[in-house]
Amino acid sequence: MWVDHHPWSQQAIDAVKPFVEIVLDASGNKCAADLMHETLLPGNALAAKLAGMAHTMDFFTKDQYLTPISEIIRYYQTFPDFYDRLSGLARKSAKGVLWDVGMQGDYNDYVRLRDEAKAQVFATIQIRPVGRFKVAYVQSSPYLQSSLFSEEVFAKTNADLAMFYSAKGKVSIRRSNDAISCRDVAANLPEGGGHAYAAGATFKSDSADASAVISELEAAVAKALFSQL
Repeated sequence: MWVDHHPWSQQAIDAVKPFVEIVLDASGNKCAADLMHETLLPGNALAAKLAGMAHTMDFFTKDQYLTPISEIIRYYQTFPDFYDRLSGLARKSAKGVLWDVGMQGDYNDYVRLRDEAKAQVFATIQIRPVGRFKVAYVQSSPYLQSSLFSEEVFAKTNADLAMFYSAKGKVSIRRSNDAISCRDVAANLPEGGGHAYAAGATFKSDSADASAVISELEAAVAKALFSQL
């Protein structure tokens, strides 16, 4: 079984269909956890609550209070034993344990590193116009979650689009203007894909050469935006 909430081309569907049962959402209104709940555990109360939390985090509906579990996940990904740490979180969540004393201690450590990273990142942001849009190019940090941090970037810069590029050669794309499709921008970069509101890709430039990276990303943005004219 392949469960996915990303847009698929018909060619991709036809290629995979002989090998697995495909569960896709073509509406763009469901997260992966929604599909897992509906497909594997319909009627399960705990699964419904976890899917609801995931939906709130993915779509930023802000319809319920959530513990900062997504930031803990980001923090654990910086450790050599990240797999064991994330597996532990998954086991706790499956039992309905969404926060405990150990997680609170780890979060306190993370907040200090996160805030230091924010200060460094804001000092290096570049804002460039592409047509009538403002684009923020952000050299991200392993301590920052793009989805959450993007709200602060948009608030401080009034940008329409944010490109978060990492030292690992990956870029996360977020928007604050519905006139831009993040998926269209990602399509002009290697391994690009995702949703209209959020997408990801890689880039070919040396990640240590910020000017080269931004030029490559800027070209992808321009190609996507000008193709709409």
